[in-house]
Amino acid sequence: MKKYSLIEIAAHLDGELYGEDILVSGFSIDSRTISKGDVFICIKGVKYDGHDFIIDSLKVASCVITTKKIKNINLKEKSYILVEDTLKALQNLSSFIRKQTKAKVIAITGSNGKTTVKEMVAHILSDFKVSYTKGNLNNHIGVPLTLLSIKQDDEYVVVEIGANNLGEIGPLAELVNPDVAAVTNIGYAHIEGFGTLENTAKEKYSIFKYIDKNGIAVINNQDKFRKIINKKSKKIYFGYEKNNYDKIKKIVRNIFYKTNFLTIKKIESNILKLNYNSHEESIKLNLNGNHNFLNTACAASIAISLGISLKEIKKKLEKFETISSRLKIHELENNIKIIDDCYNANPSSFKAAISFLSSINLKKLVLMGDMVELGKDTEKYHSDIGRYAKTMGIDKFLSIGKHSKYASDIFGLDGQHFNDSSSLKSYLNTNIDPYTCILIKGSRSAKLEEYVNFLKIRGN
Repeated sequence: MKKYSLIEIAAHLDGELYGEDILVSGFSIDSRTISKGDVFICIKGVKYDGHDFIIDSLKVASCVITTKKIKNINLKEKSYILVEDTLKALQNLSSFIRKQTKAKVIAITGSNGKTTVKEMVAHILSDFKVSYTKGNLNNHIGVPLTLLSIKQDDEYVVVEIGANNLGEIGPLAELVNPDVAAVTNIGYAHIEGFGTLENTAKEKYSIFKYIDKNGIAVINNQDKFRKIINKKSKKIYFGYEKNNYDKIKKIVRNIFYKTNFLTIKKIESNILKLNYNSHEESIKLNLNGNHNFLNTACAASIAISLGISLKEIKKKLEKFETISSRLKIHELENNIKIIDDCYNANPSSFKAAISFLSSINLKKLVLMGDMVELGKDTEKYHSDIGRYAKTMGIDKFLSIGKHSKYASDIFGLDGQHFNDSSSLKSYLNTNIDPYTCILIKGSRSAKLEEYVNFLKIRGN
């Protein structure tokens, strides 16, 4: 682990060092998980203030970064750095650490699939020294923490970047300064904050402004807003095979710009073929849903940009397992299946999940929780899900939550809304027929894992 002196850290943060100058290597914002010799950064959150834990942190930490002078501290044994803003200090410190690394840095954003793609890329690179975003810590605090976790011998760093509103990606992408940046897709996630799909595209594509001068942009060729992307950087487009006219256009584009294309073709429900520069590999996935074909193509494009061969990509991705609560199938007694997709939801991902459910040869039931951050068209987006489910041959549609009622209402006769968890559990306990597949999906705030666990206990 590379060590940094407190003097150079304080200088980079425009802070004032109190106490002895020592070498440190670890950084934390959680006093419960801090290790001996670490630096504790006092971040103020919605529900907590790190300054309240200074005394506890100093039992282990060597230094604290704070906006307040610390009394009753032995400055011969412990130190602290006084700054104006600890959040800004966290971000500036992460930028400092990023600039020290020789690792290739990959940044991933998009409306859907970014966590799955991030995990895929980390898995492909698992034979190397790699650090990557844990869970979905992809915001103004999570991104700096990922950068602060970089180890001296890391060869790759994979960073997930999220945004709920306009103007959030740029500052984070600037911290990351990626060698490779990817946008998985443009969809309706957080549309309340972005306003329109075109605004969403502009926000997501802003990541490409911060690529290193020799870096590569990875772009979904299915997205209609891709034309707004700056044409200067090297690019890899990924997407389904197209007709001959599109192939000719692709060749022409490649004459003028440093552009490559990875194409995919569906072979079976979980088998796809990747083609890149006339090299082909068929991959059998352990993932459910056609949307994961594009996630696979995105991850493969990122790996190719790093010099990984298609053959090695195939080897790794065929061993990649689904992430918890993302189209994960649980098999219960009486031929009942649960599709656990309650990790999160937006209109695009919900329709993809329903499409997958429709392909299963069992009775089909949807249990929907509210989708959030959809703005003034919230009612419309929920109604669209109920309407789409009906057209896809879903047999029953259950809902719980303030807005999901619009979906079950428009579904019609076999749609039913529940006002509380006890009534929903009562229904689930007595009305699930054998040979039924149940899709459970909603935003994180809906906490639908409660019903996944209830059905698993009931059915085993």
